Amino acid sequence: MEATSFIALSRQSALQREMSAIANNIANVNTAGFKGQRVLFAEYLEEPRFGEKISYVIDKAVAFDMSEGTLQVTANDYDLTVSGDGFFVVETPAGPRYTRTGTFKPNENGELVTTEGYAVLDSNNNPVSVPMDQGPLLIDEFGFIRTQDGAEISQIQIVAFDNPQTLQRAGTNLFVSLEEPIQPQTARVVQGALESSNVNAVGEITRMIEVHRSYERTSNLIQQEHDRMRDGIRRLGKPSSGA
Repeated sequence: MEATSFIALSRQSALQREMSAIANNIANVNTAGFKGQRVLFAEYLEEPRFGEKISYVIDKAVAFDMSEGTLQVTANDYDLTVSGDGFFVVETPAGPRYTRTGTFKPNENGELVTTEGYAVLDSNNNPVSVPMDQGPLLIDEFGFIRTQDGAEISQIQIVAFDNPQTLQRAGTNLFVSLEEPIQPQTARVVQGALESSNVNAVGEITRMIEVHRSYERTSNLIQQEHDRMRDGIRRLGKPSSGA
């Protein structure tokens, strides 16, 4: 197979990975706090012979769209949103994880947990306690939890990262990081609201159509190259009329 086919195949592989990212974005268009992803492409040059260069397509990385989703007000005091650059911290069996999804609830032990049952951590890295006998609790913009009479109970831990693009998915709405978290600069907690997914469904469907068309064009190129090579082989193998 010649270079043209290899180049086309590299393009198809990259398009397949981009289609997977788009499909995952569309599947989570209604998931609170979800952050969309995009595949970043780069050119890879190879020089098989002196003076010859072959350009391949590679998917260099997957980038997160960290823009904020729309704020949706709910009737649940345990629904929380981080407005700004922050993340909630939750404890999982694999260690601490970070999330923008604030769909929380108290468990039977009076701890604030995610829908998966992971404990939300406070500023001392302990599970957040929410005593049920205190009535409705108030949570301010700094994450402090107080009773109706103003008694402080706990503070929800909010962290940020110098480079959020270094985060890696550890589930639909959980992130893991090798980078140490820092104190957020612009984070603000909003009680009784959720951040919607930042995925634009119409835009993603448009991207999906474009990727599908590009894949088809590349497939046609591979088929044309295959036909050209087949015809060339047939002509070379055909006996000359003078033999």
